[in-house]
Amino acid sequence: MELKTDILIVGAGPGGTATAISALKKGGKVLIVDRKTNVGVPVQCGEAIGKTGPGIAEIEIPEIAILNPIRGFRIYSPNLTKVDYAKPEPDGYIIDRRIFDKELLAKACEMGAEALVGTNVTELLYKKDQIKGVVASRFGQKIEIAAEVIVGADGVNSTIAKLSGLRKNIKLKDIESCAQFEMVNVKIDDVDLLEFYLGKQVSPRGYVWVFPKSENRANIGLGIGGGMGEKTALEYLNDFIKHNSRGKEICKNAKVIEFRVGALPMGGPNPKNILDNLILVGDAAGQVHPITGGGMGYAIVCGSIAGEVAVDAITEEDTSEEALSLYEALWREKYGKEFEQMLNLQKLLTEAEDSLLDKLAQILSGQNVVELTAGKKIGIFLKAAAKRDKQLLNLLNQLRNLQLVQ
Repeated sequence: MELKTDILIVGAGPGGTATAISALKKGGKVLIVDRKTNVGVPVQCGEAIGKTGPGIAEIEIPEIAILNPIRGFRIYSPNLTKVDYAKPEPDGYIIDRRIFDKELLAKACEMGAEALVGTNVTELLYKKDQIKGVVASRFGQKIEIAAEVIVGADGVNSTIAKLSGLRKNIKLKDIESCAQFEMVNVKIDDVDLLEFYLGKQVSPRGYVWVFPKSENRANIGLGIGGGMGEKTALEYLNDFIKHNSRGKEICKNAKVIEFRVGALPMGGPNPKNILDNLILVGDAAGQVHPITGGGMGYAIVCGSIAGEVAVDAITEEDTSEEALSLYEALWREKYGKEFEQMLNLQKLLTEAEDSLLDKLAQILSGQNVVELTAGKKIGIFLKAAAKRDKQLLNLLNQLRNLQLVQ
């Protein structure tokens, strides 16, 4: 079986469907393929999304997918010092990824995209040493799909990234291993706040999250840095629930109704995400925040950029790497510096002792945390100086070197 399209998108997650919707708005001809027969399943994330990414991309969050509005967050340091941040009105949501992903795919198809689920890409098609399509398998049938531009939006273990050579293998240290329970009968203090728990004993180079889906139901999970710690992600998660004082409190009567695992690329963006006729988006491109692990919003924005650039390149009959470099320039202009700073901050915080994180929590406000993780300079020098603590002041100087402190 042979097919032909202008833009072939491999992966029907948020990055892939955002690419499709953006391209369709400009009149592009789009085919989306996904190896899953039911997109969004299994769920492999905490299911929190802010308004910013979809807002920038002008993609509406499907109302049917929204479970709970979120106004902010509460961070617990290792000794359970709290740092709160909350807006007057919701700034994000807990969503159901099963519904969210499918509804975005449905939206793309309603706008004119074609879709093939249960389709596994196995090879790239070449013509005169240039990528011109893919070979895939669908329900035992071989399919060849020719395309002007191929978009790899197929996740952390991207087949397109590997086959193209843009990312052969991810180093263990750059992977975050995640485990999560969906639980009922959870004791939730503030249903409109996300909770985060830090510390080497809780989650090495990561954090525990509690994301409320309702007044007594939540996703409780964590991610740990590859090769770090002495236990698996699941073992750390069980330890939090059974032995951490706060974990025991909120999960005393909780029951698990679903178990999920996944992985995140936490080593920053790929050095290069384009070739002649090819673009990478989302996790496949490493477009994940190195501190928060957030990826959906970035994938949606970067996908929307990719869709527009791809259509313009096809219109100009130039889909070369040089022409597609506009995509690299635009998304890196938006997020490149932030990701670079956050990768450096990740390394710094990974080396920090729990006692130092406790001291930092005493002087940080919620607004400081928001600005810090956005790569903005924060003003905490006077608070730190007042503590007269060499360990804290040393950290402050390191943050200043990263241009994160005024």
